[in-house]
Amino acid sequence: MIGWRDENGGVHRGSLFAVFAALADGAAWSFPALRPHQREPWHAFTVQVAAMALLRAGLDTLPGGEAAWRDLLHGLTPDRPEAWELVVDDWSKPALLQPPTIAATDRAAYKNRLPTPDALDMLVTAKNHDVKQERMVGASDEDWLFALVTLQTTEGFLGAGNYGISRMNGGFASRMSIGIRPTGGAGAMFRRDVERLVADGRARPDRRTGTELLWTVPWDGTASLRYDDLDELYVEICRRVRLRRDATGAIEALAAGSKCARVAATELKGNTLDPWAPMKADGSTSHTPTGAGFGYRQMATLLDSKKIALPRLAKPDPADDRDGLAIVAAALVRGQGKTEGLHRRTIRTPGAFRDAEGRPLPLDRIGEVAGKRAEDGFQASRRLSRALISLVQGGPDKARLDDDSAKKKIERWMNRFNEAVDGIFFDPPFWAEVAATDDNHRMAWRETLRDLATDSFAIAAEAAPGTEVRRLPARARAGSLLHHEMKKWVEDAEYGE
Repeated sequence: MIGWRDENGGVHRGSLFAVFAALADGAAWSFPALRPHQREPWHAFTVQVAAMALLRAGLDTLPGGEAAWRDLLHGLTPDRPEAWELVVDDWSKPALLQPPTIAATDRAAYKNRLPTPDALDMLVTAKNHDVKQERMVGASDEDWLFALVTLQTTEGFLGAGNYGISRMNGGFASRMSIGIRPTGGAGAMFRRDVERLVADGRARPDRRTGTELLWTVPWDGTASLRYDDLDELYVEICRRVRLRRDATGAIEALAAGSKCARVAATELKGNTLDPWAPMKADGSTSHTPTGAGFGYRQMATLLDSKKIALPRLAKPDPADDRDGLAIVAAALVRGQGKTEGLHRRTIRTPGAFRDAEGRPLPLDRIGEVAGKRAEDGFQASRRLSRALISLVQGGPDKARLDDDSAKKKIERWMNRFNEAVDGIFFDPPFWAEVAATDDNHRMAWRETLRDLATDSFAIAAEAAPGTEVRRLPARARAGSLLHHEMKKWVEDAEYGE
């Protein structure tokens, strides 16, 4: 049984098919058992499954009721209803996100016992610090389901025999997502994305079809599936895992290694038509975020059409509500044998990508403004950095900008400045500029950056080490440098420079 909360906070429980029904009618707002890093994989899983089921059935509208969704999902696995069950004793048959074995002897290969869902999950917690290992003793079925979804649809390479998914650029990359989301909880997001994918599939007669659910195909770990034989929206698996119940009825997992990846798609470098995956503008690879997350500079890059091609579900649609939309970027960033942080950024978009007269705005316009503002943020930080280096060096006639020791000393104040910029970057003035009003937004933005830099410098000047005799001249000289550079830079904006 899976639990979900409604709009008023009431908790309900039901089967997987009941969950799809609750999502479709907007009754499911959240899932209490979902861990933060499992939110996007669960959303992607439900959307992909629902869209493929509707396309297979020839339906354009989402049905209502648990029975209707049971029939719809069973239509994806004719004669194999057990493919939607979490535990199936007969390993020659598929279980949910668990491939069947090919021969009876294959079962002996499943030697790695995983007693808890967090041992199965994809988080790398080798040092047992921030997130404790194997702590989910007595876990429920839904805990196992969410861990299984996350592992099978987002995991990367983790040593010999443990290959990763095809929908990212390499084994040490990450499956990130970026999309436009409405308000209204999980159900509204589910409905919006499913409807867009179904409409897109109907509009393209050349849409590639093929195997939809990779866990329904037997796998002994020695053969890969051809990418061209898969449906565009395929839900993949990357590991050989089976769940079983012990004598007390508790679930545990057994895992086996493989000699190759489940999908032969290394040369694609993540270019797999993932509806949430941003691609490099030249189509060469999917975009891989870094441990820096989604600060304003990273978001400006993602919205820059010269650098990034946004996926289908990150583009505005005429059917979207006018108000209440947001751009959401998320990723659990992976590294070699480590996790570099769970990152998520939500940017509210007033007016649903429309100008003051209600006319649609191209997403390129948002990216253009973000790029210009991000460049101004960088230029302001350079000027502040030069002034702070001068400050900590004692206010020399000419600061040594290659002084690594000075750079380290000013790091905390530079971080403070950049955090302040990030906090206001997508505020209402940004959207006013996107709407192309007649005001000089460029000058106003530079004035804001100047004020933030001045405040950061003042705090640094009070805290910088040194005697009072040395501090006062250093502060005067460095402050004068900052004032002079900022004044000219702001004035340049009046003339479009």
